[in-house]
Amino acid sequence: MTTTPSPDRNPDATPTPTLDETAPEAPTPAPEATAPTAPAPYTFGLRVAAAFGLLFLVACLVLTAIFTLGDAIDGDGVGGVFITAGFWSLALGAAAGVAALVVPRRALVTAQYCLGLAGPLLALMD
Repeated sequence: MTTTPSPDRNPDATPTPTLDETAPEAPTPAPEATAPTAPAPYTFGLRVAAAFGLLFLVACLVLTAIFTLGDAIDGDGVGGVFITAGFWSLALGAAAGVAALVVPRRALVTAQYCLGLAGPLLALMD
């Protein structure tokens, strides 16, 4: 029975490849190539618009209350469906404004302003 010698005992065997410490390392991706972790540049502007939108909602609330009291004095004294819808739109606008402060999205800020404007307009329709 014959056996073949192992490569470490045979001087004619090909050497095992070793790591060359002088070889250059594999290139690492540049930081610009990875996904950005910084917020988008327009989020601060959206948050400022949402904050001013909350002040706009307070002004719309006062205006809606004025229109509601005027309707109660001059009209039949009963608030209608449009007055209720006006106050609900202001509440939903406030929720959209707070959500826009937390997660700045252009659609939330637009919804905040549209719902705020709808409050006094709906109260005028009653």
